[in-house]
Amino acid sequence: MTADAEQPLSAPSLLAPGDAISVDGSEVTFVWEPVAGATQYRLQVASTARFQELALDAEVGAETAVTVGNQFPTDGETFFWRVIAEGESEERATSAVESFVATTAADAEHDAPSGDEEPVTELARAARREATVETFDFEDQFEEEKERGVAYEGVAATQIMGISGSIILVILVAVAIIFGWFAQVTQNERTAAAERQRYDQIRQAEREATQQLQQYGVVDEEEGVYRIPIDRAMDLMATEAYQERQPPQ
Repeated sequence: MTADAEQPLSAPSLLAPGDAISVDGSEVTFVWEPVAGATQYRLQVASTARFQELALDAEVGAETAVTVGNQFPTDGETFFWRVIAEGESEERATSAVESFVATTAADAEHDAPSGDEEPVTELARAARREATVETFDFEDQFEEEKERGVAYEGVAATQIMGISGSIILVILVAVAIIFGWFAQVTQNERTAAAERQRYDQIRQAEREATQQLQQYGVVDEEEGVYRIPIDRAMDLMATEAYQERQPPQ
């Protein structure tokens, strides 16, 4: 399509699914009317009407009928969807919001609308059969986003494991460092205690030796060997030496 710069984009009109209709969650076909001047469309599906948590956010090119497979559950959960038309110069127009119930194929067939709503359902089925339909899988969408350079909001399990492994490694290294430091401190304390004990023993031996040199005591009573203070012994030796040097009377 050729964009008309003078006329603003119109909001896309959603055709199917709508009005909380039950659809096969394993393969949902979204259909909307083309918008003049739109160069591409973005399909968004969320679990809330305010689109706080997106279940699908995909650029679908110029297609106006898209089948999404293997993306939604089949347990009866309600989803909300809208289409954003994008033109040149980053012009955008957002559609109203419709809802659908993702259920099993059997339940969807059982709850199929009738009467006035039948043309919309038939239009969706015809679009799925005849239009150039692009089926979106979650893994394919992720690969396309990587090729376009779009950041993926989730964190891969391998990345989580890698981060967890790094954290565990850092903790182990820190624990090893703490244990090594504790062992070194303990060894230093033991060495200091042993040195203090040896010093006390030397001081005790010196005190005992000094005490023996300053006291009288018996060394060998049978041999007549006694211990006298060293000062007294030196006096006796000096007296004897003096007396020996005196001439006989």
